[in-house]
Amino acid sequence: MSRIARLLAAAAAAAAAPLVAQGYQCQLLANVDQHAPYSGMWGYVAPNGKEYALLGTTTGIAVIDCTNGSAPVERGYFPWASSQWREVRTYGTYAYVTTEAAAGFLVLDLTNPDAPTSLGIVGAANHGNAHNIGVDMGTGRIYIVGTNNGVAVYDGAANPANPPFLGFAAPSGNNNYFHDLTIENGIGYGAMIYTGIFRLWNMNTWPPTTISDSLTPSAFCHNAWPTTNSNITVTTDERDGSLLRFYDTTNKAAPVPISQMTMDPRTIPHNAYIIGNIAHVAWYTEGYQAVDFSDPTTPIVVASYDTWPGASGGFNGAWGCFPFLPSGNVYISDRATGLYVLKPSFTDLAIAHAPLADTTQEDAPYSVVANLTSSHPVQTVTLRYKLNGGAEQSVAMQPTLVPGQWSGQIPAQDAVTQVEYHIDAVDAKAARRSPRIGENRFLVGTAVTRWSDDFETSVGWTSGGTASDWQLGQPRGRAGFSNSFGWQDPLVATSGATVRGNDLGGTTFNGAYANNQNSFLQSPSIPTNGRQGLRLRFRRFLSVVTGDVGRVLVNGTAVWSSTGSVYDTEWQWIDYDVSSILNTASNAVIRFELTTNASNAAGGWQIDDVALVTLHDASPATAYGVGTPGTGALVPTVGVAAAAVLGTTVQIQGQGLLGNSLAVLALNVQATNAPALGLQLLVEPVGAALLTAATSVGGAAAWPFAVPNTPALDNIYLYAQAFGLDGGAPGGLLSASAGLRFRSCVSAP
Repeated sequence: MSRIARLLAAAAAAAAAPLVAQGYQCQLLANVDQHAPYSGMWGYVAPNGKEYALLGTTTGIAVIDCTNGSAPVERGYFPWASSQWREVRTYGTYAYVTTEAAAGFLVLDLTNPDAPTSLGIVGAANHGNAHNIGVDMGTGRIYIVGTNNGVAVYDGAANPANPPFLGFAAPSGNNNYFHDLTIENGIGYGAMIYTGIFRLWNMNTWPPTTISDSLTPSAFCHNAWPTTNSNITVTTDERDGSLLRFYDTTNKAAPVPISQMTMDPRTIPHNAYIIGNIAHVAWYTEGYQAVDFSDPTTPIVVASYDTWPGASGGFNGAWGCFPFLPSGNVYISDRATGLYVLKPSFTDLAIAHAPLADTTQEDAPYSVVANLTSSHPVQTVTLRYKLNGGAEQSVAMQPTLVPGQWSGQIPAQDAVTQVEYHIDAVDAKAARRSPRIGENRFLVGTAVTRWSDDFETSVGWTSGGTASDWQLGQPRGRAGFSNSFGWQDPLVATSGATVRGNDLGGTTFNGAYANNQNSFLQSPSIPTNGRQGLRLRFRRFLSVVTGDVGRVLVNGTAVWSSTGSVYDTEWQWIDYDVSSILNTASNAVIRFELTTNASNAAGGWQIDDVALVTLHDASPATAYGVGTPGTGALVPTVGVAAAAVLGTTVQIQGQGLLGNSLAVLALNVQATNAPALGLQLLVEPVGAALLTAATSVGGAAAWPFAVPNTPALDNIYLYAQAFGLDGGAPGGLLSASAGLRFRSCVSAP
């Protein structure tokens, strides 16, 4: 099972769907292994609703009754032309079978699928072999692709038992070779494997005409399948380390890549088919993967079943997939072990949550509220969080009085604390997560950006060195395979449209960095303005093979260097403390380097949103308790002019006191709430420091407080209360402010 599938399974261990060791939210109903080895497959639903699998093998095609998914029965087997490649599709009550080893295609009559019959070979005079079949259900045209003579077209509507030949929709040759073709609403979705093109074809012309061509991530497009409204299309590339990619095909003349993903950087997604917002994928060594793209920018696996017990990578495992069954079952053909009848468990469970924002509040827990909707009873909702990258902790969320709403709390934290969290929810069918990938993040404390560049405009960066391929532009999402792992580049920037990186994969480029390279990207000289505690932050998408090295330097000092291989599959948050380098420096120079050897290559650096920031633990002072009025019923107030930073003197200020009188400030590390002298004492008198000051004619007073520059005194809460000598107070002696709580800290913005 793949790494990501394991993580997903662990995150939803309480899911109620029936599971076995190899499945995540997916149940194995049956496995049929009678004619090994195997190849492609399809399914057939008879007019009476019975369900059948059409399983390709090396020596023929099997028709298997799977109406009872737990007890399949083979109804017929038709040997024909031994080959490891065999595919099958249906039209009406007929099945059409192709192979690379023989001319024409085989027609099966499924009028009585419990006793299927062979009607023989059609089209042997037109082509000597074929790879696959696409059927236009609207017109009945049958497109035989991957033949030695081009794309052969037959008219299934005219005679499905013996379709007449209409001609070739495309000529022969690798530049015209279609490996797979799907037709929906008059548009052909073609996988042109040898040119790496995903082609949209106008099927309403003869011959069909090209609407658009799009290069797929690994330039080896194996299959393409659209949604029923044709607005989203999924593609696969049949190369090691390749990706599943989703395109927005609303504008057929200009498809737009939306997202891409891998289960494991060594593996190959083979065939993908869409029902609703789920792509059902036969992913070779990773078996069956059900990918939810309801948010097409963040596809996620919601069910899986691993049919291959061996290592990840290569062409073993799941070849074919058929999810279009009324029962909700899914068929998978595994090359070694045959037909799998699976029952994935899907849910419409949705989690709506507004991520928490940065805060300086340290006193109370941080409430995480989520609104859940589902057609099935919600069973558990769990809040999982990490503090400063530490171990994951969990809190069981509880339903509130609002229908569908759940709440949990992250304990209050002292600044500076970085909090990452997500929500796991499980209903009676399956599990879901928010956010779909990654973590929500918020800072307890204050982050101040002192300098930044999002690469949308030039601010003086330079690049150079030996064989440098640093570029500024839009990322292209290219992918490749090197040194036993697949690498990929991002499809989009983290903000804006542009990034800086090695070989961004545009026209005449392939996304892979150059060999024998010793190159750099360097920032302009950035004034530090004497700022202390600077940190370097940026977003990174990096892939380097073992033996090649990426480095980050500040003022010539290395702050990070890669060891071994690095294969990012999503944008990473990077944060380095560079204060030891920059505290005494007047300027900062940021440098990214790449050094490569003569063999192998990957995607290299792609960088966005570079910034120098400072983090501060100062928190706002807060009032507590109730003051006592003086003359004119005016209640004094007390506040601090600035944060109580270690080593500084802070002014504690009083207002609303009796003018031209005497004021006293009580200061302690403990609070109280006790009546005395006609007022409420809010600062513990035992051990309190008492500071006096004369009030101005307007009733103001100030008390300077020197905060010791002692690290052990950081994060100490202090309590203050101002008193004014005032005969107009209720007790005839003193007015008093409410209490003030403030905290010592290391730094403030």
